[in-house]
Amino acid sequence: MLDKNDSNKHSNSKNSSKSFSIEMLLDEFSYWFPKARDYGYAADELYVTDENAVAIAIPIPLLEDGNYRLWLFHFCRVERITPRGVEILIAELSRMFDEKLGHLIHFRHYYIIADRVTRRIPPRCSRAKSVYVIKVEYAYKIYEIIAKAIAGFVRSFRKNVKYGDDLLVLCYELETFAEKLRKRADEIKSTTCNTHHPSDTRNKQISTKEEAEEYLALLERAEVVK
Repeated sequence: MLDKNDSNKHSNSKNSSKSFSIEMLLDEFSYWFPKARDYGYAADELYVTDENAVAIAIPIPLLEDGNYRLWLFHFCRVERITPRGVEILIAELSRMFDEKLGHLIHFRHYYIIADRVTRRIPPRCSRAKSVYVIKVEYAYKIYEIIAKAIAGFVRSFRKNVKYGDDLLVLCYELETFAEKLRKRADEIKSTTCNTHHPSDTRNKQISTKEEAEEYLALLERAEVVK
């Protein structure tokens, strides 16, 4: 029989599953699909789906050979994940998009959403990619982290780069998208946080803040190129 804590965790997972899915993530990112042609892409070039996984690209205001560079987001939903499993999964996910526009990818995000995590797997950030393993009941963190990352990048870009009107429009669209994700995070939290134990809520808030600040610090140190 489940004890009270296990019962709460099970309830949290069920509530989170109702308010979060890979399909919902794709729907959130579909914000970019009507705009794709404005940046030289067809809508179906910006995403690839697979069983329980999706890779979605968005343009960023960096140009290479006349093309906008891309920020690539990988999302995968699994029942259980281990530290070793993360490495295997990232290798598989990395191949999802490379045949299409891999040469234009500027940065990669990997978000592995799991029902069970065998032990704490801290986020990893480098100049080329970031990796996050997040339990499904804390799925709202995905939206918060991405929103903060995009907002941080745009602030750095506006500060360091002289740009034309087209890049200014893209900056504005990125900021609008970040705000959309922040609102989505709040919606998910409102449906799940009422069932969390108070100590769990405090710990997740601290973790979210630390992870987001770590990633923002990385972006602020990164050199923005014209």
